[in-house]
Amino acid sequence: MSNHRSHHRQHQGAITCILFVFMLSYGQTHNSLAAAIPAPPLNAQQPGTALVFYAQSEMSPAMSDDLWPKLFQTLRADLADGGGDLQDGLVLDKDPFLFRGDQDLRGVTFPRVITVKLLGRCDGFSPTNHSSEKGPLGWVLLVSGRVQPFVSIDCARIAQVLRPAMGGWNKQRRQDAMSQAITHVLIHEWSHIATQSSAHGSRGIMQANLSVSDLIKEPLHSHFSARIH
Repeated sequence: MSNHRSHHRQHQGAITCILFVFMLSYGQTHNSLAAAIPAPPLNAQQPGTALVFYAQSEMSPAMSDDLWPKLFQTLRADLADGGGDLQDGLVLDKDPFLFRGDQDLRGVTFPRVITVKLLGRCDGFSPTNHSSEKGPLGWVLLVSGRVQPFVSIDCARIAQVLRPAMGGWNKQRRQDAMSQAITHVLIHEWSHIATQSSAHGSRGIMQANLSVSDLIKEPLHSHFSARIH
């Protein structure tokens, strides 16, 4: 099984942590957790959390249209099931608003907005094998002691880690595994934002080391009717 160890380093005056999927280095700042984002015709202030997803890849497309509903449904199923055994007392929004960054979203505000950037091809079919590459699967930014609401997820690294387990799997199973792993990386990073801490737990999704089976483990109650925005 593949585990991801943790270590610390100094980077341009800020403490940077590489913790399983947690690297505090993004290169942007954000002044408020309450942010205005464009939205379809909705009523002014919306309750709850909005997650806005952007896909970026040298290859096109990074996320095909048919992968977005699967990813969003998987995320909702995990959140509804408890988010992968979060640390005691931590509760994430079980029904957040999920948006693609290319949607026309003008005019609405949310009390909490988290930007999620997906890097590389996210369907589990990376055409190259960078077996010597190391690095985190995801990271968030630490600025002046505060964890900022920006998450980056490296789909190419996730595919690399999962590749030994995915040999012989068909397209659907690969995509399911990738959606599950991306979801677990996102929930891990979201937990750091919610707790404003780089600390890890001794069990569940907030462990500092997760195996491949941890990454692709499905929620206990996997049949879930998702609301997709």
